Amino acid sequence: MPYVKRDIDIYYTDRGEGDRTLFFCHGAGGNSTSWWRQIGHFSARNRCLAHDHRGFGRSRCTPDQFSVAAFAGDVLAVMDAAGVDRAHFVCQSMGGWTGMRLALDHADRVASLTLSDTIGSLALPSGIESTRTMGRRAAEAGAVSPALAADYHLRDPAGAFLYLEIGAFNSDPQALDLFARLFAPEAMIDPGRAAELSIPVLVVSGTKDLIWPPDVLRELTGHLPGARLVSIDAGHSPYFENPDAFNAALASFLDSI
Repeated sequence: MPYVKRDIDIYYTDRGEGDRTLFFCHGAGGNSTSWWRQIGHFSARNRCLAHDHRGFGRSRCTPDQFSVAAFAGDVLAVMDAAGVDRAHFVCQSMGGWTGMRLALDHADRVASLTLSDTIGSLALPSGIESTRTMGRRAAEAGAVSPALAADYHLRDPAGAFLYLEIGAFNSDPQALDLFARLFAPEAMIDPGRAAELSIPVLVVSGTKDLIWPPDVLRELTGHLPGARLVSIDAGHSPYFENPDAFNAALASFLDSI
């Protein structure tokens, strides 16, 4: 299992070969294992990298070592260790904080950006407010997690169980003060900076997302020059709940570049 040394050890997985490299950045409910249906699919013709953000999965850290500001540097260290100059970034939820920061501050390393059910750290008032009320919406809908569609555990009990079990390998979000740090002013980006993006961007919206509903992601897309918006029948985690549709949308986007 490869690790790259920073102030902590960052775990990553490296699968497949090809002229195109995809780098998958997971959300707060998962880790690199969450991308099993994507890496299994795309590694047949592409090189696929995925890492565990610090504090998640095998990238263990103390609360004092946890830093959202370090996310981008951790990824650059993985890329350097893997000998990858440039990659297509596929970012789910919290992973959008990583991908957006890289795309804006290290544009030479990012070939394209896919933002799946994430506001990508852009300080959209509607997006920030939506996170404050997601717990209430999930409870009212009877969801087992805000990150899954309300009926997903009924349609696919095994999938819902697996999702929660993968997430259980992460550090306790409360111990990391995760959400306060993610939404701290210094971790957020002025939406006006999105105009600086000059790479292809795909926004994926789960039609049943309980965290950032479709109207929030449509608003986000309007801030991203030339971005393409794709809706998928799923909750907040379409890559997990509806992987065939997600993989098809991602493949179509990548092949159009």
